[in-house]
Amino acid sequence: MRKVLLYTSIVIIAFFSFFTVKEYLQVSFYPLIKNYEKNKILNSLKDYKTIKTDHFTIYYKQGEEDIAQVTGDIMEEHYEKVCSDFDYYPKTDTPIIIYDKEETLMDAIKLEGDIPPVGVYYGGTLNLLSPKVWIKEVDLEEYKKSTPVIHEFTHLIVDEKTRGNYPLWLTEGLALFMEEKTIGFEWKEGIGETSDISLADLNDNFDDIKIEIAYRKSFEVITYLNSKYEFDKINLLLDNLGIGSNMSTSLKKVYKLNLSDI
Repeated sequence: MRKVLLYTSIVIIAFFSFFTVKEYLQVSFYPLIKNYEKNKILNSLKDYKTIKTDHFTIYYKQGEEDIAQVTGDIMEEHYEKVCSDFDYYPKTDTPIIIYDKEETLMDAIKLEGDIPPVGVYYGGTLNLLSPKVWIKEVDLEEYKKSTPVIHEFTHLIVDEKTRGNYPLWLTEGLALFMEEKTIGFEWKEGIGETSDISLADLNDNFDDIKIEIAYRKSFEVITYLNSKYEFDKINLLLDNLGIGSNMSTSLKKVYKLNLSDI
């Protein structure tokens, strides 16, 4: 019996030396929490109309059918490219919700602040503010080049692959990278202002960095990793995070690098 207990103790110690308790619990229970939030949002959309595509269900209010249709078209056009790059295909239809009012979007995702975002990934759903709110005269062709839907869909994929175990710089950098790769939208704010920001700064203090600089630096880090090591390595990084490994351990395992090396 003592030998069995000793062996069990060794296994447990070895296990938690690789996976921290916090991250292990996160990847274990996060999908349940996310699914709860997703159902809560979807249950609040009883007065919304829907359009279904091959991989998405778009929810919209009266008067937003043109935006819903073109948003679905954009996602279906780029779906295969985005999913194949990440080697990940969502197992169920992805909900896209188009809000016709800023306050409705803010309330739905429990967001506080004075400036509403044009897009937010939350609880397995892509939440978009109708361009009719943030563009004076909506040109659907122009909307295709500036829509946040690719950005938010990338957040969903990163979230699902890592089971919620990721730093903000990683998901924001990948979302910006994928936007540029698919629709040609590049985050240009903060160009020339990132040289003093290290990856360790991004990883540990993302919220303390001026937002446009933090986003730009995140984009530059992903662009660098992709050009030097190819995207397959990024997928390995996401997979390591998805089994409960922290960022420092994942970088060392995949790239043989420390946070301070980039």
